[in-house]
Amino acid sequence: MKTLLRTSALVLTLAAALAACSKAPLTVPLEDFSISVDAVGNTVGQVVYPKNAAQFDRPVVGVKTIRLSGRVTVSYTAVQAPLVMTFYARTDDPGAAGCTDAGLAWICDAAGETPISSEYSFANGETQQVTLGDPNPEALADGINQGRIWIGAEVTSGAATGVSFDFTQMVAEVTVF
Repeated sequence: MKTLLRTSALVLTLAAALAACSKAPLTVPLEDFSISVDAVGNTVGQVVYPKNAAQFDRPVVGVKTIRLSGRVTVSYTAVQAPLVMTFYARTDDPGAAGCTDAGLAWICDAAGETPISSEYSFANGETQQVTLGDPNPEALADGINQGRIWIGAEVTSGAATGVSFDFTQMVAEVTVF
């Protein structure tokens, strides 16, 4: 097992080094994952972030850009459908940036935030292709390099309860040079 882990680490290090030398992006498939939210409502002009940042180990090699693409299926109980939203990312603590503490979340003025997606419209049970990090692939990279990131959303239309986002076939395209 130790030999397999060492070999995997060596292959990943070599791939990152080759990608850095050639300036070509490194493509990495990701495990499927889900995000559940009790309720989602219209937040036009405001981005809602979770209270705590996603935390992870910093990479050995600095990351320049990241784009995540794949499929997402959204399930919810509609109050007002469809859900129309744009995703955002930040690496600075929302509390230190003048955002409002809403108890379980931070609410920030969208004008000062960094979008990482175009606008998506989700009907209940629908599966569609999404890309995060387009625009602003450096925003995701900054979060990876710092070891923490907040991913939030501005909902410009719709409201729902029991919302589940199921991400599948996700691929990270990473540039390290």
